[in-house]
Amino acid sequence: MKVEKIDMIWAVVSMIILGVSMRHRNIPNGILMIYALMAVLFAYHIWRKRRSLKGSVAVYGKIVDYHTSQKVRGSFPIVQYTTAGGREITSVYTVEERKPKYSVGDEVLVCYDPDEPMFFYFSGREDELTRDYFRFLLYGGAVALIMLIIKIGQ
Repeated sequence: MKVEKIDMIWAVVSMIILGVSMRHRNIPNGILMIYALMAVLFAYHIWRKRRSLKGSVAVYGKIVDYHTSQKVRGSFPIVQYTTAGGREITSVYTVEERKPKYSVGDEVLVCYDPDEPMFFYFSGREDELTRDYFRFLLYGGAVALIMLIIKIGQ
């Protein structure tokens, strides 16, 4: 995952919010504020990712191997494809697969970003690129809602 300037700013802002809420002995409000700001940041990331997908170019690629690591349980497909400009690309998919969906040698339709040809995704699987953000919004929202209900009930 690429860390952007907005993510660094977010980290500093969240620490300031937490510090101020601790100083005023009101940590629940600080946590709720952090969640709200994080939800806005994640919605921004989802919007940017979806916007970048609109300009992608579809080509057929070949699964050449799978990258595995001891740090994760799954693997990451390595795909080779040729851009519209004729550039040969070999790149690793950024989303982990618990069970490989393809076999080595399979021809698959991938979409790549012409501005960043090393970045690709499998056609029809665009939701994989933003699902972790959605999960945070859903689960974090549930926790924030429970905290808000408890706070209101006090």
